[in-house]
Amino acid sequence: MKMSRWWRRPALAVAALMAAACADRPAEMPSGDGTPVRGGTVVIGGINDLDNLNSLVSAEKFSQEIIREMLFLPLIRYDASLDYEPALARSWELLGDTGVIFHLRNDVRWHDGTPTTAADVMFTYERAVDPETAFPSADYFASWKSAKQIDSLTVQFTFEPHAEPLAGLPFMPIMPRHLLDSIAPSRMRQASFNKKPVGNGPFKFGEYRANDRWVFLANDDYPAELGGRPYLDRVVWRVIPDATVQLTEIQTGTLDITPAKTDQVKSLANAPNLRTIVRPSRQYAVVGWNGKRAPFDQAVVRRALSMAMDRQAFIQTLRGGYGTLAVGPIGPFHWAYDSTLTALPFNPDSARALLRSANIQDRNGDGVAELPDGRPFEIELLLPANSIINRDMAAMITANLSQVGVRVTPKAVEATTMFATISDPKRDFDAVIVAWESDFRINLRDIFHSDALGGPFQLASYSNPKVDSLIDFTARTKDREKAKPAYQELQRVLRDEQPWSFLYYFPDVYLVRDRVHGVEMDIRSSLLTVGKWWVSPDAGTAARSDSADRSRAPD
Repeated sequence: MKMSRWWRRPALAVAALMAAACADRPAEMPSGDGTPVRGGTVVIGGINDLDNLNSLVSAEKFSQEIIREMLFLPLIRYDASLDYEPALARSWELLGDTGVIFHLRNDVRWHDGTPTTAADVMFTYERAVDPETAFPSADYFASWKSAKQIDSLTVQFTFEPHAEPLAGLPFMPIMPRHLLDSIAPSRMRQASFNKKPVGNGPFKFGEYRANDRWVFLANDDYPAELGGRPYLDRVVWRVIPDATVQLTEIQTGTLDITPAKTDQVKSLANAPNLRTIVRPSRQYAVVGWNGKRAPFDQAVVRRALSMAMDRQAFIQTLRGGYGTLAVGPIGPFHWAYDSTLTALPFNPDSARALLRSANIQDRNGDGVAELPDGRPFEIELLLPANSIINRDMAAMITANLSQVGVRVTPKAVEATTMFATISDPKRDFDAVIVAWESDFRINLRDIFHSDALGGPFQLASYSNPKVDSLIDFTARTKDREKAKPAYQELQRVLRDEQPWSFLYYFPDVYLVRDRVHGVEMDIRSSLLTVGKWWVSPDAGTAARSDSADRSRAPD
């Protein structure tokens, strides 16, 4: 969310995860003498279209990765040890524990030729803290007080003492003031810029066809100190909603990289020209309950529903064993994670007892429990369409909950429509299957604090004064040793009350063709080294996908 040594301790745990990922993938096959060459196209397959390519409004995982790794520069990045390293900022100095001064590079230009300056940094910060923008990670700046432009390449921020005040900056690339300052904050999500972005990163926007593809072209003017021009000429993101089609295309060579299901990986263990990368991630799967609707407003009911779901079976069946039971929204990679806390057990008998304590039970013997007002306990469960894992999970949840008298009706919805529904203040849904990605800087205010009720990420409409006070305390506490007990208590309360049913933490699994070299992934990003990817010049399948995209890509 990197120059400080604040991240040394969590880096130890992350290093172990990185090592595990490397152990799961076979070595790359060299081509020729193994020397990188310039040129060619890499085609990435994705289930969904990308979201708005604007860091101020994007909330979708792959869109955010493309924003920060390909199109735009943040002030600072995380290095392999999760310390901070320069990006747009050439250097910086902390002003004790209440401020920081950033000195920007003077050789970074927006892709339209305009220099990137401190005015862009000021604009991005001001829009991010403006509630009208609805910046998805506003908690990054909850402890920040002010910003001041000292000169065209220097900006100063002040903040309240905090254990990790800079931790959100690697996840907030700077946006161009000269192209966006005429857009009202409340209209930022509708800006045409979002589908035709002008960035300052190693790749620039080339073409967009809705629900079909995005084309990104190498930036010839990217500064050498930051890595210089990418080896590839272009990267194409293709929207392929059917996972089976994705699998066929990567086998035939019209895709180069695609996320994969674990059963697909196992079936292709001996497939020629393919390798697997298992990438540690910050993701976790949940069922989000709408607390504006009874009986999901009762912690005892949510807890019962969680205990009725066989979450370990989800991991084994749906993820091929890749994953661990989740206890809450803070993942094992983070220093604040409470390793002593155990997940709720799978126990249908206890779940039935909890439901009875809320006066929910099968009174007429038809196999479906009735609510206190006599209505059958029925749940419409939203899930993103075109996701086989979520479809299969919905089926397992339906079977599990039927055993405690709860009738579930899964409803597959196109992803953008689903997110619009669950984030709308009306909250017109019962429950939803969704994956969440946590940041290195913990942000629980937007999803669980009472102040965020009605906001786009407070899906549960959850309110607990104790949780509010714990979130407030950790936000203003600069000493980790003092913050950690509060984080542990916060995790315990959320584990017990289950505003969401926390299912499991899981890694990303990718299939990569051997013609693509230099691909490295870790907990920071799947596109971490995209500027250094290169393709074997003599690979026959490369010519097919490259020529297919070259014929349609703009000059």
